[in-house]
Amino acid sequence: MTAPLIIAHRTAPPYAAENSIEGMRAAFEQGADGVEIDLRMSLDQRPFLMHDNSMLRTTGWPLPLELTPSFIARSRRLKGSIERVPSLDQALDALPEGKLLAVDIKTPTAVMALAGPVAKRGIAARTLVWCSSGLAVRYATRIKAGWEVAHYKDFEDAADNREFITKSHRLGAQAVSLDWRAIDAGLVAFAHGLGLRVYSWHKEYELSDAKLASGLDGLVTDHPAKARQALTT
Repeated sequence: MTAPLIIAHRTAPPYAAENSIEGMRAAFEQGADGVEIDLRMSLDQRPFLMHDNSMLRTTGWPLPLELTPSFIARSRRLKGSIERVPSLDQALDALPEGKLLAVDIKTPTAVMALAGPVAKRGIAARTLVWCSSGLAVRYATRIKAGWEVAHYKDFEDAADNREFITKSHRLGAQAVSLDWRAIDAGLVAFAHGLGLRVYSWHKEYELSDAKLASGLDGLVTDHPAKARQALTT
């Protein structure tokens, strides 16, 4: 059985500022196969890396990125770092050859802003588009950009997860990301039976042997080196 890909969650925030170029470097130094970033749009429709609705926690700026002009967004420094809020172009330019970029779409219209830069660089096959919104899934699949589109939600119950997997398949997604507590071989096999790859963020839960051997396609983690060690021991 092929070991799951290791994808650094928010560019491995224990080792650098989250959603940062520095974090991307740290994640790849730890052996990650890819990094996950969060993408939002500024007031004037420029794409930047930002997780929260508000920029307060990570930059000290009290407004949402969606209500902030790009010239202000790009001037804000990430807390605990000399780095400013990265743009999408900066993140794409920092992606090493052969590595994956998982893009969590926080503003649905960010799908449109992602398509052109990805096509320009010829990296669609290395781009994973992750959406919590069914609307964003529809956008991302209808563009037919050549990337993989994943739908994600957190459900512990097996029946809820199977219903969600079935819905994701109907929406046209090629993958799902599921709650770590729900991951088992049966659930993964159910998703695979519908042609969907399966990812999961383990948060701070144990990397148990059973879950690692469940057939999972991608392990999302804050600690790439520790995850790699768990997969090889």
